[in-house]
Amino acid sequence: MSNPRNGDTKPPCLPRNGLVKIPTQPNGLGSASITKGTPAVKNRLCQPSSVPAILSPALAHRSDLPIPSLASPLSLAALASVSSPPGASLVGLNTSESSEQPSPERLPGSPSERQLAVDEKILNRLFWYFSACEKCVLAQVCKAWRRVLYQPKFWVGLTPVLHTKELYNILPGGEKEFVSLQGFAIRGFDGFCLVGVSDLDICEFIDNYPLSKKGVKSMSLKRSTITDAGLEVMLEQMQGVVRLELSGCNDFTEAGLWSSLNARITALSVSDCINVADDAIAAISQLLPNLTELNLQAYHVTDTALAYFTAKQGYTTHTLRLNSCWEITNHGVVNMVHSLPNLSVLSLSGCSKVTDDGVELVAENLRKLRSLDLSWCPRITDMALEYIACDLHKLEELVLDRCVRITDTGLSYLSTMSSLRSLYLRWCCQVQDFGLKHLLSMGSLRLLSLAG
Repeated sequence: MSNPRNGDTKPPCLPRNGLVKIPTQPNGLGSASITKGTPAVKNRLCQPSSVPAILSPALAHRSDLPIPSLASPLSLAALASVSSPPGASLVGLNTSESSEQPSPERLPGSPSERQLAVDEKILNRLFWYFSACEKCVLAQVCKAWRRVLYQPKFWVGLTPVLHTKELYNILPGGEKEFVSLQGFAIRGFDGFCLVGVSDLDICEFIDNYPLSKKGVKSMSLKRSTITDAGLEVMLEQMQGVVRLELSGCNDFTEAGLWSSLNARITALSVSDCINVADDAIAAISQLLPNLTELNLQAYHVTDTALAYFTAKQGYTTHTLRLNSCWEITNHGVVNMVHSLPNLSVLSLSGCSKVTDDGVELVAENLRKLRSLDLSWCPRITDMALEYIACDLHKLEELVLDRCVRITDTGLSYLSTMSSLRSLYLRWCCQVQDFGLKHLLSMGSLRLLSLAG
């Protein structure tokens, strides 16, 4: 993303939760998932020790070709050390084929070695061994490599993260010009995370991204100033969106949800949005009959809201995460288990008013649960773990972080669960050595976290 300066290298950037995040750069471009690296980074990312030698079948038996080993001077690292031309910008944001890049004839080595370096059969197999950020760097070596790497198959499951200041170029006259998103379209990205955008930015994105109308399936807006009007326009224009996330967006209201939510949405996540309360849940329940996943972090949602879900959603919804919904009590749990009986994933993390009685209701009525999160529920005791062990025979993941009243006795109940694979006991301050001995009989357990 930045031009090389004094040989400085950037730290490795690894995908996390499906998002590839790059640290903020000195030139003020912020964070993005697609970045340009310095020559030093290219050498480090493409070390021959991490790249298996792969040759196409057509070339493997040719004894007349001097096939270089990846430890030789003409290794992938040597090829990748070809510097990008001055003025090269974000890969994907300004990538026209007219950009001057080294041609295969200018690569070092003999003609046969150069032929191997651009053999598409070899490259199509070789590039699978690199991370997304390494592919961004390798795509700048030459046009042949970029042509191979810009195939959509290499970018499946990745979501570009674009900040508002990365969406515009400043022209010499001081005017702003929206950047080209053609490079993203070539790679077939069907999901985006936009940070800090306004209604106008979203309209510009829709107008400039070729796949926005039908091809974008997932949209995430974080810390944005989108209003009711912007939300309505976005969901009206982007007819392909089925997954929507709104995080830290405080300018839209519950009325905006009523006017914009579309029945095609199957997954909705709303967090840290101060205008979301019971009426928002009413809108969700009535307008999204095909909802399969709901993630909600809303401090003003009460027990009443959990009774709004319809019979249709009770059949389709399998994931419900209620994080830091402080007003929800055991009465809300009663409404939830009757409205959504087919849940397989449930989180009540931070629902501090839920007690053992609420957990008993969950265990008795939601027998299909495979994942249960009760972290930061300080009123949960060993009795709740007995209910879980007796009734939730399909449970595979249990999160009990910061449940400070759980003791060794509770772990003895959990030791009878034959399907449990992941158990989180972080900062459970009353769990001691004796309690861990109970877990020795759990043959299915694969992950145990005792942090804190």
